[in-house]
Amino acid sequence: KVVDWGRGIREAWAISEEGGRAALQRFAGGGLKKYESDRSRADVEGTVSKLSPYMRHGEVSPRQLHFAILGSGLPKDLTKTMARRLHWRDLAYFHLYHFPDMSNKGIRAHYDKTEWREDSEGLRAWRWGRTGFPIVDAGMRELRATGWMHQSVRMVVASFLTEYLGEDWRHGLRVFHSELVDADLA
Repeated sequence: KVVDWGRGIREAWAISEEGGRAALQRFAGGGLKKYESDRSRADVEGTVSKLSPYMRHGEVSPRQLHFAILGSGLPKDLTKTMARRLHWRDLAYFHLYHFPDMSNKGIRAHYDKTEWREDSEGLRAWRWGRTGFPIVDAGMRELRATGWMHQSVRMVVASFLTEYLGEDWRHGLRVFHSELVDADLA
């Protein structure tokens, strides 16, 4: 039997420029208003833009998002964080340019001296969402099913991998880059 690994991704995303424009319009027309206050709420649908895959693949440009934010008519206190995210995105590309090896070694050299556990069983449980920690498992299962994970959950699962399991961050990078629809070296 052939397993269709891409089915969940195709069902979760309208993979096209039209799909990107529709997602941008939905966010600018409604989600942006709540983004400032609700962006960390992984338990509520619609608290983040979900534009990253479209931006990653050029179906929505940073300029389009910038002008959608400006054209929203919302006061700056409701749009400042989303606008700032565009600056952080450019900063990530700046870092990649100046630290081209950052996917292989830490930007700060002392991180490369960390002694990692190298526990293949723990890493496998993390990757497949079987750690016994509900938010970690839910995030990793969502990633496997849809190719995406809420920004706050990404931080939780990455921290769990390195801080709790003691695994090398590069293992997480490889998993994220093989499964995230918005994976980007920067």
